[in-house]
Amino acid sequence: MDQFRSFDQLRVTELPVLRHGFWRPWYELTDGQFSYGKLTYTGALKRRCTIEVAGVIWMIKRRNWTSRKLIIEQPDGMEMGLITPEVWSRKVTLHLNNGLTATFYNKKIFSRTCTWVNEHLGDILNVETKVWSRKQPFIVKIDPDMIKKVPELPLLALLGINLVLLKQAEAAAAS
Repeated sequence: MDQFRSFDQLRVTELPVLRHGFWRPWYELTDGQFSYGKLTYTGALKRRCTIEVAGVIWMIKRRNWTSRKLIIEQPDGMEMGLITPEVWSRKVTLHLNNGLTATFYNKKIFSRTCTWVNEHLGDILNVETKVWSRKQPFIVKIDPDMIKKVPELPLLALLGINLVLLKQAEAAAAS
């Protein structure tokens, strides 16, 4: 965990996401020089996701085998929040125990950019999917003012990537 740089030291507005590995890929949030976080999958059928940032680890898993809801936990098993996809909608809502509520969706139907939006703060960050780019599949665009306002920004960035990967897997399974 000490290999990651804190988001407080972030000086750029765009962070590319690098994909490492082929059979068991993991994703790294970086600015080209420093690493800010890591997204890995474990378990059968990639059922559990681990997000590592400077000093913090979160685990994301489904509530049960048939549930659409995801739970955010710390390694000691304490539940930190709940992710709920809305029915018949593109929106996914995050409720953290500290009071933060945000919605993740793409604002335009044919857009490749998904946005975390809060009622009071507005747009928090964007996750843009790059087409035909296997090594660098995403770019996370962050407003520098949000770094001080939202301490959970690293979680939102890597969670957004996880949600886009889940949507891509569901679309591939449906076709």
